[in-house]
Amino acid sequence: MSNKNSKQESREEEIFEELPGSDLYSIRYRDRSGRKHSEFIGTLDQAKAALAARIAAIHLPKGVYEKVPGSKIYWIRYTGADGKLHRQPIGTLSAAKESVEARRVEKRQGKLPRITRNGSRKLTFAELVADANKFLESQRSEDHAYDTGLKFERMIPAFGKRDAMSITREEILGWLDSEAELHEWGDATRNRYVAAFSLVYTVAGPDGNKKLAMRPWSTISRLQEDNSRVRFLSPAEEAAITAVLRDRHPDYLPVFFLLIHTGARTSEMLRAEVGDYDPSTGLITIHQRKDKRKPKRRYVPATPLAIEAYNTLAAGKKKGDHLCNNREGGPLYELRYWLVPSIEAAGVTDFTPHDLRHTAASRWVMEGVPLAAVAKYLGDSVEMVMRYSHLQPEVNARAVEAAMSFYPKPDTNKENKQKKETKKKNEKNN
Repeated sequence: MSNKNSKQESREEEIFEELPGSDLYSIRYRDRSGRKHSEFIGTLDQAKAALAARIAAIHLPKGVYEKVPGSKIYWIRYTGADGKLHRQPIGTLSAAKESVEARRVEKRQGKLPRITRNGSRKLTFAELVADANKFLESQRSEDHAYDTGLKFERMIPAFGKRDAMSITREEILGWLDSEAELHEWGDATRNRYVAAFSLVYTVAGPDGNKKLAMRPWSTISRLQEDNSRVRFLSPAEEAAITAVLRDRHPDYLPVFFLLIHTGARTSEMLRAEVGDYDPSTGLITIHQRKDKRKPKRRYVPATPLAIEAYNTLAAGKKKGDHLCNNREGGPLYELRYWLVPSIEAAGVTDFTPHDLRHTAASRWVMEGVPLAAVAKYLGDSVEMVMRYSHLQPEVNARAVEAAMSFYPKPDTNKENKQKKETKKKNEKNN
C-alpha cells in the first residue's frame, strides 16, 4: 500500500507529453488547496521553468503571488474591511509579506484599504529619463551626468514613447545584446548601460519620486569586469612615442609628459589651469569632478620633467587660464586624434591613453611608494590600487621576515658544519 501511495504522490507534480514524440509538454500539479491542475506549456525547458514556478508559488505565504511567474515581482491579494477583493503590486518578496500582513491587521481593525494609484495617465520611459537627468544634475558630477545622459539618448529611440511599466526585462536584455554586438561593447560599457536603466526606475520608484509603485522587471545582473589589467609603458616605448610626438605634434608633447608624471585622468588634465603648480610646495593640483562625494582637489608631487612640461604650457598665460590649448589657441578638449595615431606610429600595441595613468601608478609602486600614497595621488581607493601590488614582490619577503622576527634565528654555522660532514661521508662511501 505504501508503495502505491508513493507512486501516486510522485505523479502529483510532473511534466509529460500530451502526444508522445511531439516534443510539446504539459505540466500537472496540485495547488495550495489540493486541487489538481494540468496546463499545456510548450518546450521541455519552458515546462520545467513553469512547473518550478508553480511549485514555488505553492510555498509562498497566503495572499502573496507572482503575476508573471519567475519575474520575482510579487503582488498581494487580500479582502479588505469593505468586503472587496483587492490586488496590489508590491515588489520584493519580503515587502509583499510585510504588506499582506499589514492589510490583515487593518481589516481586523476595521480600516478601509488604502488604494494607491499612479495617476490615470501612463508615464512614458522618456518622462522618467527626464527625471533621472534632473537627479544626475543635482546629485552627481557634471561629467557623470553628461556621460549618463548620452546613454539615455541612445535608449530613447527604442523605448522613449513606451509606457514605462510595459517594458520587460527580456526587451532590455535583447536591446543590450544587440547594441553590444553592433558597437563592440566591452563588459564595462554594457554594465554602465545596465546601471543607467536601473537609475531611471530607481529615481521613479518608491525610494525616489514615487511616480511608480514598483519597477516592471527584477534586477539585471551585471557582467564580471576584468579590472586587473595593468598595462604601462616601458622606457623604450615611452622614448618611441616621445620621438613621434616631437616630430608630428611638438605642441602636445608636454601634455603627454604631464599625464605620465601625474597619473591624472584625461578629463582632469584637460581641465587643468595655470596656477595648479605651486613652487613653494612642489605639488601639482588635480581637479576631479568624477565623484561629488570625493574631494574636488588632490595633490601630486611634481617631478622635474612635470615641472618643465607645466612651465612650457603655462608660458605667456595668466593664472586661471586653460593650461592645455589646441593649436588654434582654444581649450584642448580631446587628445585621441593626435595621441592614438602617435602611439600606433611608434609601434606600441595594446595601449590606450588611459594606460598613461597606469604607467604613473606602476612606476610609483615599483619604486616602493606605499600603496596608500599611490591611492591618494590617483584619487582611487586602496582596494582599486591593489591591482598594482604584484609590482612590489619584495613586500611579501618583508612580511615573511616580520613574522619570523619573533622566533630565534637558526644557527647557520651549525647547519653548514652538518652539511660539510654529510658531504665527507658521502665521498668516503663513494
